[in-house]
Amino acid sequence: MTADQSDAAGQQPHDAATVQPESRRRDDEVPIGALVAALDGSDKDRAVLAFAAREAQLLGSPLHLLTAQEVHAGLVGAWDAGFAPIGLEPEMGEASARIIDDARRVVRHRHPDLAVTSSQPWGTASQALVDASAEARLVVVGSGRKGTLERVLLGTTSLDTAMHAACPVVVVGEDPGDVGRPVVVGVDGSEHSVRAVTVAGDEAARRGVALVVVTTWWLEVVDGIVVTEEGTPEWAQVEARYRAMVEHVLQPVREKHPDLAVEVDLRNGRPVDVILERARDAGLVVVGSRGRGGFAGMALGSVSHKVMQRSLVPVGIVRAQSHTD
Repeated sequence: MTADQSDAAGQQPHDAATVQPESRRRDDEVPIGALVAALDGSDKDRAVLAFAAREAQLLGSPLHLLTAQEVHAGLVGAWDAGFAPIGLEPEMGEASARIIDDARRVVRHRHPDLAVTSSQPWGTASQALVDASAEARLVVVGSGRKGTLERVLLGTTSLDTAMHAACPVVVVGEDPGDVGRPVVVGVDGSEHSVRAVTVAGDEAARRGVALVVVTTWWLEVVDGIVVTEEGTPEWAQVEARYRAMVEHVLQPVREKHPDLAVEVDLRNGRPVDVILERARDAGLVVVGSRGRGGFAGMALGSVSHKVMQRSLVPVGIVRAQSHTD
């Protein structure tokens, strides 16, 4: 949500051409601990729904279908304050209802015992999903990649949601992932990556697959010398330090899931490249929303951002304070 949107949301509109939308009803509230699937009627809904319904079944959580009713950006102040323009709500309501009904039919066919709720809030999809994340266990959203620049352009909704959600977010591209493949997680020792390992370990154990822990180093200096030659004592010293860090981070996961198969992939290389290489054979990739050292970057974190942009399998974004329990 931008500063302009926040300012606008704080002002009560006085235009007579606004009414309280029907979507602001108590039965539209997100159940506590639900898995939220973001739908918009586009082709990406299929993969989002496939992943979300399957994950809700694995978690034993209810599935909440959410589609935001978004109109012209100039009206954002009105809808964020709880109003919708007269004349638009019936048509938009019917369209969003069709999206929800279609999704319900798909879920009922594949997962007949899964509890399903839904909501159709007015406003931007990003804000609706961030609001929903306060109660949700997990939010699943499509990547929204566009055109031939998909390695550069990622959908605003997926980015904004991943950056601001209170719970973990999974960004799904065209492939909902194979639940029988390993879970890959990037680790750098930061608080966010520690949380990511915890979530990834739980997910791997739930799926009954191996956990692949990726950590990398790029430029290291030992005794004033840049380490560049494999096999030297300095190289071994750097690797030993990183391996000790990974084992420290992994200790709680190993204790919680003693039968979990864990592979540590420690390399000299760029983290994005290594994670994406391992992601080719993964069912899910998990990264922290921020990092330090080799994983430092933008507001979302350069590694998490780039993995989201380029991964063909679902990517889970975990913040240090995210809640999953």
